[in-house]
Amino acid sequence: MTVLAAIGTLTLGACALPQRIDASADAPAGASGTEIDRELYGQLIRSMLDQGQYYAALAHVQQRQRSGGGDRTELRYLEAEARRGLGQVEAARTLYEGLLKTAYAARAYHGLGLLYAGSDLDRAIGYLREAAVRAPTDADVRNDLGYALLKARRDAEALHELATAVELAPESEKARNNLMLLLMVRGDEAAVNRVAREAAVPAETMARLRKQAAELRAPRGATGGRP
Repeated sequence: MTVLAAIGTLTLGACALPQRIDASADAPAGASGTEIDRELYGQLIRSMLDQGQYYAALAHVQQRQRSGGGDRTELRYLEAEARRGLGQVEAARTLYEGLLKTAYAARAYHGLGLLYAGSDLDRAIGYLREAAVRAPTDADVRNDLGYALLKARRDAEALHELATAVELAPESEKARNNLMLLLMVRGDEAAVNRVAREAAVPAETMARLRKQAAELRAPRGATGGRP
């Protein structure tokens, strides 16, 4: 049954940090040592970002830039991600904007959307929509756009994005939880219970989502949070 059909009847796991870079492991046929090293080093930096090790990730990016190794465009993107994680908004914005006419445009728009999600929701939604246009099958982009729309109380638009994210990545707890959060805000308890039962959602997760839903339903300013 699809997510939308179910509704009709009805936040990032960290990767294990590599202990070393071994260019001999699972090398693609015909790949050069330089290409293998570049890919594995990129994986190392992305793993650090996934685990919130932004200072270490930035240090490795800078080392790679100094040595002249790696893809320069990819390194600029990874630097932007690290600086966003460190709260260096202007530096991250400048780096993302420099990538908008490259092959990393979708990821740069996504990064800009996340950069402004806490301070300018309309602007964030605009950037995330641009990312979704360029990468329509990226479940993370569709999930983040859906969540931003939910925060803006644009529920019908949010439902489309979050249902798409769940169907693109059925294993994503983040997308599933955001979809349930939206269903709670809409008061669709039958749908909430069905999704929770089918996914065996823990009671503590349900309690946390219900608390978030109550905050989202409250009049803006009533909880003391940002509008």
